[in-house]
Amino acid sequence: MRSSLWLSTLLIAGLGGTSLFAQGGDECTTATVISGQGPHAFDQTAATAGLDTSVCGTINFDVWFAWTATQSADHIFTTCGGASHDTKIAVYDSCGGAEIACNDDACGLQSSLTFAATAGTTYYLRVGTYGTVPGSTGTFEVIPDLPIVNPNNGHAYKIYDGYTDWLSAKAAAEASMYAGNAGHLVTITDQAELDWLLNNLNVSRPWIGLYQDVNDPNFSEPGGGWKWVTGEAFSFSNWAVGEPNNTSGSGGAEDYAEMFASGEWNDAELNHLQTNSYLVEWDGGQVGTSFCDPANNNSTGVPTHLSASNSAAAPSGLHLEATNGPTNQFGYFLVGTASSDPGIVVSQGRLCLSVSGGNVFGRYNVPGALNSVGLFDASGVLQNAVGTSTVGSGYDVPLTVPVTGSPQIMTGQTWHFQLWHREAAGASNFSNGVSVTF
Repeated sequence: MRSSLWLSTLLIAGLGGTSLFAQGGDECTTATVISGQGPHAFDQTAATAGLDTSVCGTINFDVWFAWTATQSADHIFTTCGGASHDTKIAVYDSCGGAEIACNDDACGLQSSLTFAATAGTTYYLRVGTYGTVPGSTGTFEVIPDLPIVNPNNGHAYKIYDGYTDWLSAKAAAEASMYAGNAGHLVTITDQAELDWLLNNLNVSRPWIGLYQDVNDPNFSEPGGGWKWVTGEAFSFSNWAVGEPNNTSGSGGAEDYAEMFASGEWNDAELNHLQTNSYLVEWDGGQVGTSFCDPANNNSTGVPTHLSASNSAAAPSGLHLEATNGPTNQFGYFLVGTASSDPGIVVSQGRLCLSVSGGNVFGRYNVPGALNSVGLFDASGVLQNAVGTSTVGSGYDVPLTVPVTGSPQIMTGQTWHFQLWHREAAGASNFSNGVSVTF
């Protein structure tokens, strides 16, 4: 059997590895083909002084790269930390096509932008300089900008920066997809959820999914008729002192809620100019019952978390996601006919699928990669490296179960799932388990 070091190297090369030999083509039509997150090297010293412009103005001494997305998600294209000169970058949907995004200065004189990528689509990345700054060398990265999963409720969250009005933020949130599920402006239903958000996200001043329904029978100013966009009961609130007060400097009714960096809430008018972002939540259509939860802490100091959600794209209708894992470590999913809690100790974790009393469990095999599905990325999300997930991360559960007899998942059956993954120095660990009735 080949070593785990060999497997890690193989998967890093295919999923998130470096491309330090890539330097960039002088024209889009000769773009250097790259893959993964990088860092990817660029060399502008021999680039011609092309002065064609972008939305961000002239991009000089540019070199080009062709990069194909492996998952549908927002991605950060950045030279921050990889260059020492004044860079300017842009991304296009084709050579001569539409410019999707561009940036000049995001971190000092270096550049960073975020764009929405679709799995299987090739994007053309342009790395140049500002004004008459001569070309130089450096590196850039293309990093998935994924939501963070709260292990306490299985929901995912992400802040989108930039000014917009509340209704536009609501529409954008509901149009956003993660793990096959539509999002919504965040609904904060208890202090524990609020505390987790403040501890794990860089909260500035986002819109939240709270609004005042002027048609509600209980509507009154300033405190009556407040509702969550999902219809959840409005039983928890964290208004700032003196709020809500329906006192708007611009004269508009304050029927929409924003959150301060402190976690306190304020009622604001629709076009409140001080609100600088919006916070999206994906409930994920979470299904199943968790067991052995929380799992033993992994090498990052927290338990690896497994969640299950309904997915029309998965053959069985079930999608699995693994989060909070150790960066660049690989793993695979297990399935069994029974669960066992607290399970048995194996290496650093606990195996919680039972083989007693005739019960069995198996693993979803991926030929040629020691059964590994993929690697945890820098955000702790297991990225799928073998095409067994339509959303790029996690795993779409097939109908055939990899146990003796190769049975098919049938309606009414209950199956039990867990994730095994490698830790540093050859150790291994497990996530919590999830039992799902189909």
